[in-house]
Amino acid sequence: MPFSEILKDLVNGTEGALGAIVVGTDGIPVDEFTVSSEMDLQSMTVEYASLLKEIEKGSRAAQLGSTKEVSVIADRAMIMLRRLNEDYFLVLVIKADGNFGKGRFLLRMSVPKLLKEF
Repeated sequence: MPFSEILKDLVNGTEGALGAIVVGTDGIPVDEFTVSSEMDLQSMTVEYASLLKEIEKGSRAAQLGSTKEVSVIADRAMIMLRRLNEDYFLVLVIKADGNFGKGRFLLRMSVPKLLKEF
């Protein structure tokens, strides 16, 4: 199943989801699926890629191991980042009133499917 289909299933299965993207830790996008033209998912993930690197440094410095998932709750949206492997992560963006729990579950379930495609 191609990346685009997996991302589409993730977004369509999550109430209030705006989009999902697979992105490298360098901020370069691999593939995305969005249902909202209001948001520039690629630009946003460049910023979150650098944030993820800093969080990763903190986790390792505290001897906690690798960071697996980060969630950011903002006024207008929830952003979930889930590491796929050393070089890539998956981002799901949901409206503030969307279904965070379902999104988080589907995000986690999407990881093995995406890893098969690498």
